[in-house]
Order: sequence, then structure tokens, then C-alpha cells
Amino acid sequence: MQYSESKWVYPATLRRAREELGFSPEEIENLSATLGEYYSPIQARLLKEWESGDSEPGIEDLETLSEIYVRPVGHFLLAEPPQQPWPLSYRGLAHGKQDRLDPQSRQTLRRFVELAEWTKFVIEKHGIDWEIGILPGKSPLDAVGQAREAGERLGFHPALRRTWATPDEAFLWWRRRIEDQGVFCFQMKLEPGDVRGCALWLDSHYPFILVNHHGAEAATGRTFTLLHEYAHLLTATGGLVCDFRGASEADNPEGFANQFAARMLITHDELRHQLDDLGQRSYRDAWPDDVLDQIRAPFFVSRDVVAITLEQLNLAPKGLYQVKRAQWEARRPWGRGGPNRKAMTKKERKLRELGFSLSRVLSRPDMASAIPLTDLCSVLDMKVEKVHDFLSWVRTAMDNE
Repeated sequence: MQYSESKWVYPATLRRAREELGFSPEEIENLSATLGEYYSPIQARLLKEWESGDSEPGIEDLETLSEIYVRPVGHFLLAEPPQQPWPLSYRGLAHGKQDRLDPQSRQTLRRFVELAEWTKFVIEKHGIDWEIGILPGKSPLDAVGQAREAGERLGFHPALRRTWATPDEAFLWWRRRIEDQGVFCFQMKLEPGDVRGCALWLDSHYPFILVNHHGAEAATGRTFTLLHEYAHLLTATGGLVCDFRGASEADNPEGFANQFAARMLITHDELRHQLDDLGQRSYRDAWPDDVLDQIRAPFFVSRDVVAITLEQLNLAPKGLYQVKRAQWEARRPWGRGGPNRKAMTKKERKLRELGFSLSRVLSRPDMASAIPLTDLCSVLDMKVEKVHDFLSWVRTAMDNE
């Protein structure tokens, strides 16, 4: 049976939505099986038929595809769907890789933009006065000066490190301070070999950061990414800045953000003192990872920070960080975190994903009946009967912070 105008779904639109995320029909079948009882499983064989026009999906099938592709059901009814409002900027991405990004990363980036736009819509529709402590594109590209000002703005002092027992506590402290500036910080799963985070300004008044979640990357790496993206919010004029990994420094204008993040986390004097204590303050052409780990241990920072700072102190050759990063990318066991990592409840995982800024908006008493319950169920990925219990828990959790 060939496609005709009497059919209600456009096969080419179905196929394009899948291909833009880089999924195969077989991967869609596997993903659909993980969504739970409220979604119909999709068979790869049937999906191919729908995309060729030989048969049509039902509404339940479209709802499943809508969840996987992060698009409304109505998207599949359009012959020419609207373009993505915030095209990705492939800064720093290795040549030719834009068509080979991991499907998980593509899906998460789309979900990030969708959630950011929904957040802006809720704030403006309900007249919430959202205050922010930073402005887009107002900061010069001076990593040292901006790190000093940002440290004062966020209330950081080296003595605070003594109050942190783990790198996760350090990450949470930085995240809360940045969110206190009116920034929305989300955590979702990305493929770290492609991208570790991104930053987004909406209408020059709503700043968003996306960082890989803690099941995919260690806390020290997430802290570096968080501050890296915060640097982009300080210097960007709007839109989405997605910092991909895999390009050489010459092709990757990320130097300012890297230097800013490193300087925020450790000063040159602190590193010099640590090197003196370890008897390691001398130039080396190569710095073994075990030595980098010794240096970084008391600072709750990643190897990235130490490698960048050693270059700045002329204790390592230029390009050390790029060389080391390529080595780490080739062998890094993503998803690590150690056997003692605390298991999280579903409520804790959702709070981690949404962050305190958006959770504070959603848990306001006056919002309980203002936002449609269907919207809350979708954003929180919860059953109707669980939504208000979660929001009540969030209010209590935030009051106890």
C-alpha cells in the first residue's frame, strides 16, 4: 500500500525525526521497551512500514514516538515541521562528527531546550518575578579577572573546602551557589565522549546550564563542566552554546571557559604550595596521572584543572592538557563513581535532574493548581497521584537546606 493524501501521518516526517537523533529502527524498538506500561512498545518492522507509507501508526504508537523523539504528537502530522528554534552550535566538535553524535546526546540536548522553553513559559504566564544575578555578554574575556569576580559573587573561599567531605558535596555547593544567581541547572545523561554540558540564554533573561548526571561522570568532572558553562553564560549574548569534545585547541575556542573554570577551583599560589609539599615543583614534559591525582586530591578538582594550571605556570609544555585529555577519552570508564556511591530515591533523582531553581518554581504553593496536572506529570515523569507528594517533599527538602 502506498502513501496517499488520505493518511494522517507523514512517513517522511516520522523518518526525519528518527534520523535527526541518530537512532536506528532497532534502537527505537529497544528504547520503547524501557518506557514502562503507559507506552506502547514499537516494533522495528512496523516502524519501517510507517516510514515507508506501507501502514500507519495508531495514536498510542505516536505517543511513544513523541516521548522518545522529544516532540509533540502533532509534529508527525506536518509535512514540513518547524525547524528547531535553537540550532546547535558545533563549537569545538571534531570535523565531520556533527552527523555522528551519540543518539543519547541528541535526545538529551533536545529535551534540555524543550524544558528550558517550558520553564520560561511557566514563569511568564504566571507572572513570577525571576531575578538573576548575571547578565549575558557583559563580561570581557579575562579569565583571571572574571574568576576573581565570580568567586566573590558566589561567596567562595578556599577555607570552604574543609567543610566538604566528598567531591559530590563540593559539586552540590557550587551548583547551589550558581542557582542562587537565578540560573537553572539541569542534570541529564549525555555521552561524555561527545559533550559534557551546554549553556543557554532565552530572551537574555533566563539562563540555563546542562551538566551530565552523576551516573555518567565523576563529581570533579561535573564541577569543572558546571563552571565552564557558567563562564559561557557570562560571555554569551544569547542562544545555545554546546561545548563538544574532540577538536584540537586551535579549532576549539574554549580556552577562556577552561581557564575560567580552572582558576575558579584553584589559584596558582595554591597549586605552587601543593607542588612544594609534594616535592613536585619542577618542569616536566609529561605528568603521570598518578601524580596529577596526588596534586588534585585536597582541592576536590578534576585532572583537567591541574593539567590546565600546570600549563599556565609553565611547568608543562603547551598542549599538555589536549594530549592528556585525548588519553583520558580513549580509556575513561564512563559511569564510574565508586562502590560507595549513595543510592538515590526517585524523588532525589528528579530533584537532581531539575535542580533547585525549577523545583522552587514548581513547588510554590500558588502553583499547585495553576500548572496543568498533565504538564507536571510529563515534566516530572510521574503518575498523577505522585505529583503533589513529590512537590510537597521538595518544599520540605528545600526548607531544610
